[in-house]
Amino acid sequence: MAPHVDAFGVTDASSFDAQPDDLIDADAPHAESVGQRTLTVLSAMRRFAPYMSGLWSRLALAVSLQFLDVLASVAVVYLFAHIVDDVLATGDLHALVSPMLWWIAVTLAGAVASYFGNLLAEIVTERMLLRLRTDLYAHTQRMAPHTRRQFQTGDLIARHSSDVDETEQLVSSGVVSGVIAVASVIAYAVAAVWVRWDLALIAFVLAPLLWLVARRFGAILKRASRTERAANGEISALIAEGLDNGHAIAADNQSAADQARVRSQSHRWMRARISETKAGEAFQQSVVVVELLCMLGVLALGAWQISEGRTTIGGLIALTGYLGYLYPQIQALGGLAVAVTSATASAERVAELLDAPVGLSDDADGGEGHTVSREGGARIDFRSVDFTYPGAETPVLKDFSLTVQPGECIALTGSSGAGKTTLTHLLLRFYDPDAGTVEIDGADLRAQRLTDARAGTTLLPQRIAIFHGSIADNIAFGRPDADRDAVIAAARAADADGFIADLPDGYDTQLRDSGANLSGGQRQRIALARAFLRDTPVLVLDEPTTGLDRATADRILGPLRKLASGRTTIIITHDPFVAAMADRTVVLGN
Repeated sequence: MAPHVDAFGVTDASSFDAQPDDLIDADAPHAESVGQRTLTVLSAMRRFAPYMSGLWSRLALAVSLQFLDVLASVAVVYLFAHIVDDVLATGDLHALVSPMLWWIAVTLAGAVASYFGNLLAEIVTERMLLRLRTDLYAHTQRMAPHTRRQFQTGDLIARHSSDVDETEQLVSSGVVSGVIAVASVIAYAVAAVWVRWDLALIAFVLAPLLWLVARRFGAILKRASRTERAANGEISALIAEGLDNGHAIAADNQSAADQARVRSQSHRWMRARISETKAGEAFQQSVVVVELLCMLGVLALGAWQISEGRTTIGGLIALTGYLGYLYPQIQALGGLAVAVTSATASAERVAELLDAPVGLSDDADGGEGHTVSREGGARIDFRSVDFTYPGAETPVLKDFSLTVQPGECIALTGSSGAGKTTLTHLLLRFYDPDAGTVEIDGADLRAQRLTDARAGTTLLPQRIAIFHGSIADNIAFGRPDADRDAVIAAARAADADGFIADLPDGYDTQLRDSGANLSGGQRQRIALARAFLRDTPVLVLDEPTTGLDRATADRILGPLRKLASGRTTIIITHDPFVAAMADRTVVLGN
């Protein structure tokens, strides 16, 4: 099951497996880039086949139903040829009734089979997409902070959306289309040979030619698709960044430069798309030309055989009818081969993300349950802790020890990169120390499940994130079972009830665009209300007044003091007014 992330500012540390960017310590290194593997079509299919577990039987049924429609079309062509030779040629209209009734029955049966086959195939496809997208998102949430930094947000969105959609072709809809196309080719080819084997052989010249053409254009399309998918991800990242920082871009008079960056990537994407279109259209038109030549050859030889009395008009009509069904299936098969080859570019991007290393998990680490006392706070001990970020050579912490007594409030200060946020990483068990222990109430966090290790800690991060939903939903996010009275009480404690009551819909006011319809101070007070509602014994405040003017910052000092009272509190701050709340100050240095 995917871990549950409190993306609303005050982190529900009991279920936090994602790591927001503002929690990344300044001394954390840039990790080595996650390598992107090159996948063939078969290796990509094997890579994502597990997402079809339990669905193969339904997929087989969908294929079977669609194949019944193919057989129905074979029968229809035969019936039409029979009508031409035995009814129209003889003028016996009484003989028309039986084949017409059969024609109607076969067509209806094929339509019903096709409907349910297509519906079932779509259901299987959507289930597979649901599994892949859910698993990919859960994996992204579990990434350690240093791994998460390697991917831009916009690029991640592209990988979770359009790249996942493209990857699905390899193991679901592509499989159905491919199997049906192959089965159809066999069925129509057998029928054509049964009618006139010598004429059918001329038509079969198309198959090897089509294979050669598809192989050539498939390689071209795959190269273009890789460029297109990478450019699409970069465009998404640039647009997300530009929209998120629009005011700063405008204030620095960099709108033109920002637009130029997006335009440059858009040109790259456009060139790749044009290359894809050129290759795709060239392939399609090459197939059309080969089809035409083969069909003209069949018609010419068939006309000669009719003149010699070697075949009938109905026989030639049946043959051309089967070829009329056969050629589109061969074309679809070749087009599918090209499309699937192109889809491997997206599969490579999805696989790269799935293969990126994750942080700690309950499956591999911890397992013992431990309940932290909520009365008067909890004791925190960092005992001889050594810690180096993965991929770095220089340790952030070396033989570091610190004890915070129950109910004590300490302020952490120090230069950027000294390890302030690293301590919160260890306390929330985003990482485990390389040596030493981190303990809460004497219990080593490494011996606990992640949910238990984080259940007693509330984090108020530097960047307050608010998503779509009502104000009440935002406040109750860390404790979704809380009733409305508890939500209102928490808002009053955070000095938020006044401005909420002035809003048109009060606590039911819908927030949008990360709380863009609220001021910075209002967003901060909603986060404080959430922290009051969670009511955990350990509290971590990361620069709680950053971005606030002095008057607004002074206004939240009262709720901050009330929130810290009776809890063990760690404050990361450079604000002397906030630091004055602490019982003592710990200065971290190199």
